[in-house]
Amino acid sequence: MGSLSFSEIVVIVLVILIVFGPNRLPDLARKAGEFMNKVRNASSSMTEVLGVDYEETVEPFLSAKRDLDGIKEDLTKTVRTFGQAATVPDGNEANDAPEQDEVDAPASVKPGSAGTKSDPVADDPEATTPDEAESPDDKPATT
Repeated sequence: MGSLSFSEIVVIVLVILIVFGPNRLPDLARKAGEFMNKVRNASSSMTEVLGVDYEETVEPFLSAKRDLDGIKEDLTKTVRTFGQAATVPDGNEANDAPEQDEVDAPASVKPGSAGTKSDPVADDPEATTPDEAESPDDKPATT
């Protein structure tokens, strides 16, 4: 829906003039002005009420966001400080820091084993599998 052109407005005014007549036109314009004033006042009061409600609703979330931003900055500073503490003055990492292979490797893979999985049963000849474990019936009864 676009705006009205000048010719459309002239047609509307002529139709209103013909329908209501020149005697009632000033009274009609006054009532239209009063109606527009009421609509404007209602709109501004509604905007004011909704604005206050909106601010009251959003404020706890903004406060929580500010708190979380502060925590994020503290954690970032801590991580940077920890990263600087883990390096020795000559630029090498400290010896107590875990090697990359140890950090990324799953528990079942030994560092330096080139990704092969370790089988605890195959590595330990004394180990028993769940099938070979003693059942409760095999234990001697105690009195």
